[in-house]
Amino acid sequence: MAEQITHKRPVRIHIDRDKRKQLHDYYKLKEAHHRNGNIEQVEQTDASDATEEGDTSSSQSVSPVPGISQSTLAQLVHTHNALLSKKAEMNNTIKNTIYENYYDLIKVNELLRSVGDDGKDNLDQLKGVLKLLEE
Repeated sequence: MAEQITHKRPVRIHIDRDKRKQLHDYYKLKEAHHRNGNIEQVEQTDASDATEEGDTSSSQSVSPVPGISQSTLAQLVHTHNALLSKKAEMNNTIKNTIYENYYDLIKVNELLRSVGDDGKDNLDQLKGVLKLLEE
């Protein structure tokens, strides 16, 4: 169920500088960068605020995760594998809980059925005693 990504060798990404320069020129990124010089600072503060506002009631300590663009491929693969293992663990916990509850339900059902059958036997005995008393 859980697929894990592993790499024996690091994947090398070759960047074509000419294509990159053409994209910069086309989108005029240099001009936009000068106009909006602190975009990265704003995004980083928003991300840190979001992590602070997150689930603080968790008993596990969560280390801050760097942005995807700042992470290496090995870190991303490690994070992916960790998340998959947590997902598999949660699914197994859910399945175990369901099976335990189903087993308990079967036991309770059998107990109630036996109580109902015993009640019929007791009722028959009481009817027999009443008939004897009436005679």
